[in-house]
Amino acid sequence: MRIAFITDIHIGAEGEKLHGIDVRQNFLNALDFLTNLKPNCLVIGGDLCNKHGDRSIYEWVKKQLDELPIPYYVISGNHDDPVMLADVFKKDHDLHGNELYYALPLEGRPALFLDSSKGEFSAEQWTWLRDYLTALRDNNVLIIMHYPPLPADVEFMDTKYPFRQSDEFLELVHELPCHVTVVCGHYHVEKVVQRGNLLVLLSPSTFYQMKQDTPEFAVDNYRVGIREVNLTTHGTTSAVHYL
Repeated sequence: MRIAFITDIHIGAEGEKLHGIDVRQNFLNALDFLTNLKPNCLVIGGDLCNKHGDRSIYEWVKKQLDELPIPYYVISGNHDDPVMLADVFKKDHDLHGNELYYALPLEGRPALFLDSSKGEFSAEQWTWLRDYLTALRDNNVLIIMHYPPLPADVEFMDTKYPFRQSDEFLELVHELPCHVTVVCGHYHVEKVVQRGNLLVLLSPSTFYQMKQDTPEFAVDNYRVGIREVNLTTHGTTSAVHYL
């Protein structure tokens, strides 16, 4: 199964250019690329909005996604409103309090879609995650979340905007006999981090990519990035495509 992962699209108001970039056109270009990639499904990995949740932006994004010939799934990022996102995308049944998280089998492969939009999980989401991982412990598991679950040597983001429960996440995963692959965004970089049985695929944005080795915010480039994830009988492979 081939999954296209597009994240951190940071859509602003209609006609607004951010850093001089037409982010709406970038997103549309990324969707057009799916014709070449031919994925079985698309995942939008959070930060649909540039600053905060905006219903008109969610409605515009949904309109574009509804025209695709493949199924798509959305999760919430730190610039999103999970409740509003769930309402617009008709996912109220997956809303737990103020968090949007759910589980789906992707061609028989268990996949967990988590809500890390607050930079941490609620106690309720932790319980849900532990229960699922315990039940799935004999299967390799795919996790989709916005934040990388562990530091990734991206100095500015690791210092300023990290996932605040990395130790708890690592402890939970390392107890499992299976492999766990996390596909995420948030850091605006392409990177792979391996820690024991945990593989983390940090994915680029369709807006801008960040420099990784500076303590201050700095843009590296404005290339549009899309991650491809392939779930095969031999394991998980991945590649990143830039437009």
